[in-house]
Amino acid sequence: MRQFWVHHGGIALALVFMLGCVSHQPGGLWEIDMGVRQLVETGTVLPDHRYYYLGSITAPDTIIAISDQYTLRSRVWAEIELSESRLNGWLQWWRTEHYGPGCEFRGGLILTPDGRQAGIWYSRNIVNIVRMPEPGVLEIYQPRTITGSTCEQEHDNGLWGGWF
Repeated sequence: MRQFWVHHGGIALALVFMLGCVSHQPGGLWEIDMGVRQLVETGTVLPDHRYYYLGSITAPDTIIAISDQYTLRSRVWAEIELSESRLNGWLQWWRTEHYGPGCEFRGGLILTPDGRQAGIWYSRNIVNIVRMPEPGVLEIYQPRTITGSTCEQEHDNGLWGGWF
C-alpha cells in the first residue's frame, strides 16, 4: 500500500510541476450578441475595422471584424476589403442555405481578456477560443459548434456522420 502512495504521489507531484511550467495566455471571449447579428444582417460594414473570413470567398462560413486597435495573428483567417455590396451578396447566399436546428447564423462580440470589445463575429458556429498572447495582438481560432465540429461538417456528413 505504501508503494502505491509513493508511486502515485510522485506522479501527482510531477503533474503539478509540469502544469506550473505551462505558459498561460490571457483568454478573451467569443460572446453571442443579438445586436451584432442585426447589425450584420442590415449590411453594415464597420469603419475602422479589418474584416476576415473562413471558407469560400463567395460564401464564407464565418466572418469577423477586428478593430484597427488590434492585430490578428492567424494562419487560418483570410483578410478581405469588405464592401457593403459584397456583404449583401454573402447575406443573400446565406439566406438560401438551410442547415437545420442549431446551425442558424448568429452574431456576437469578440472581447479582450480585460473585457474590451476588440471586434465582432458572424457565424453558424458559436464556440471559439480567443487569446491575447501579447498586448494588442489577438489569436482567434476556427469556431465550432457545441458538439466540437462545425455546422458545415455536420451538414455535409448528415445526421450521425452520414449513417442516416
